[in-house]
Amino acid sequence: MITVSKRTVQKWIMCLLFLSALTFGISGCVYGSEDFQMKSGSGTLIRPLSVDPVGRSEGFSAILYDNTNGLPTSEANAIAETPEGFIWIGSYSGLIRFDGNTFERIDTIEGISSVVCLYVDNQNRLWIGTNDNGVAVMDQGNIHKWGTIEGLKAAGVRAIAEDQAGTIYVATTAGIDMIGSDMKVVSLDDDRINEISVIDLRMGVDNLIYGLTSLGDLFTVRDGRIITFLSHDESRVKGVMCLIPNPSDPGYVYVGTDSSEVYYGSLENNFATMGIRDISPLVYAEKFEYIDGRLWICAGNGIGVFDKEVGLIELENIPMNNSIGSVMTDYEGNLWFTSTRQGVMKIVPTQFSDIYKKCNLEENVVNTTCMYGNSLFIGTDTGLMVLENNQVVPSIPVKNIRTASGNPLEVTDLMELLKDCRIRSIIMDSRERLWISTWRKCGLICFDQGDVTVFTQDDGLFSDMVRTVYERKDGSLLVASTGGVNVISENQVTASYGEKDGITNTSILTVTEGSQGEIIIGTDGGGIFVLNEDGCRHLGAKDGLNSEVVMRIRPDRERDICWIVTSNSLAYMTSDYQITTIHNFPYANNFDLYENSMEDIWVLSSNGIYVAHAEELLANQEIQPVFYGSANGLPVIPTANSYSGLTADGDLYIAGSTGVAKVNIENSFENINDLKVAVPYLDVDGTRYYPNENGDFVVPSKSKKLTFYSYVFNYSLINP
Repeated sequence: MITVSKRTVQKWIMCLLFLSALTFGISGCVYGSEDFQMKSGSGTLIRPLSVDPVGRSEGFSAILYDNTNGLPTSEANAIAETPEGFIWIGSYSGLIRFDGNTFERIDTIEGISSVVCLYVDNQNRLWIGTNDNGVAVMDQGNIHKWGTIEGLKAAGVRAIAEDQAGTIYVATTAGIDMIGSDMKVVSLDDDRINEISVIDLRMGVDNLIYGLTSLGDLFTVRDGRIITFLSHDESRVKGVMCLIPNPSDPGYVYVGTDSSEVYYGSLENNFATMGIRDISPLVYAEKFEYIDGRLWICAGNGIGVFDKEVGLIELENIPMNNSIGSVMTDYEGNLWFTSTRQGVMKIVPTQFSDIYKKCNLEENVVNTTCMYGNSLFIGTDTGLMVLENNQVVPSIPVKNIRTASGNPLEVTDLMELLKDCRIRSIIMDSRERLWISTWRKCGLICFDQGDVTVFTQDDGLFSDMVRTVYERKDGSLLVASTGGVNVISENQVTASYGEKDGITNTSILTVTEGSQGEIIIGTDGGGIFVLNEDGCRHLGAKDGLNSEVVMRIRPDRERDICWIVTSNSLAYMTSDYQITTIHNFPYANNFDLYENSMEDIWVLSSNGIYVAHAEELLANQEIQPVFYGSANGLPVIPTANSYSGLTADGDLYIAGSTGVAKVNIENSFENINDLKVAVPYLDVDGTRYYPNENGDFVVPSKSKKLTFYSYVFNYSLINP
């Protein structure tokens, strides 16, 4: 026989993982090595939260799983996590296992087809309570089942708990049974609960198991005997639906009712010093849980948290709001909820904020964003919107307004001027003036602390179809429009470059200044034109461009290059105009790019956002960017050829096809350093082997085929 420790196997797997993904620094977690001892009603250990969705509409993402996106059902009754990292879901369709990537229905277990409760005991075994076929325990692939033939009072199981001695208490529709280490069933014989449906069992810090019957009777149990019993007829609290003992106040419990009230008190004195808390608009509390020192409430119409200072806080901006039956935290600190109507929901951290959802705005296409002081300016196809303190600003007063030719205009509000106007970009210059490029109606607008100057074709622009502006080192502005490029200095058009200057394609999409002061122009199908003292130079497919539709040119002063975004590729151009297309970038339809202080390039595309280090792009070999899409918490997809505002602090306000998202590109939030890695079992010549009590795999030395089943359990939005 050969003995291989589980830790050693994990190290082998880690070596393989590191060889295939050296950049990710994954570290494995040893089976059963948990630091937190407080357990939920499912027996799952309660961990500190990695996310705080209470009273916030940003910083988290809520994902609903149902039969449309992987979960084999749209209803869930229970949820638990076993120590190696698997999440188990109990549903009327059976037992489902989730590893962070795949939902797998465990249909090989006969009789386990209607799971209503789950419990992980102190031996890391998974107990499974069914609606009509008793209880089962899963231990390293072995299944042991108990039904009425094996001695259970009833086949319908409603709750499972464990006392300090390791005895399992099974609440059935006809009382309570106990299963000890000998795996035999012993009934708790007490006339007060015999033949009564027991619907909840919770272990308290006082070594008492607290129970609840379907009639509303409350009781405690120790060593197989009922210690305290408060009948529903005598109880001061009526309509009790769930309970939880207070972990910091032995003997006291919270009980939820079929109304909008939660009661707090002692069973022994029949809630004589009763506290009452209103949880409206929530109603019909179905389950309580203590997480991070706060009482979480799963109710018939939503989820709430009791905060000591502000009282009840209802979770908002989440997709689950009906028949919530349980909550737990996984090993990463993410929140999980089940609903008998809607499936399973997880709440995980994200640094993407949905600005439109936060401000309760209707979805629309956003072309550009720009932070101006404390206000977010948003340009759309129908005009200007401004947000401040998460509220829509009704108007932007204008003090003085005139054309660049000096003609006064009778307008008192910037929003009124831009009403029904298609805004292509909003750029703030070094003098904190806003330059608003519009399409056809208003030309180019300069907004300077209430003073407005309007530039149109009558004032010297090539056309009123203005795409964007770029500020040169000398403070003058390059204006990209249909017809060519104009130069504005001191609120006057001072120069114009068009077809007569050698720009044979005057549909300008982007413009910038080169390191030698030259003007670099990107066109819609005509490639790149470079204007300097020597004249006009054209760069196209023959010079290395993969496409002559040049959507964006971004100067990189540190490397003395320009990044180029074309309609089907990324490229870069050196100061001597040598163009290199980046052939191994994994996506073609890109719109724009931004660089942070860590030299990471954020590429906005029609698929989401790709992040790769600048040197990796310049090396032009294998590129493995981090990707953020809707599945990773990105609430909007970037709009084609849009301009997203980036602040000095790194806040990027993404102009999206359905609204605006915010993310700080200076904050690295793909934390994959503490992922749990497990090898729960091996296959040896077709036979499954589990680790022994020491965590070792013992396999025959003459084995011919050894198969490792390795898992990296990741329930966050980051996919390593």
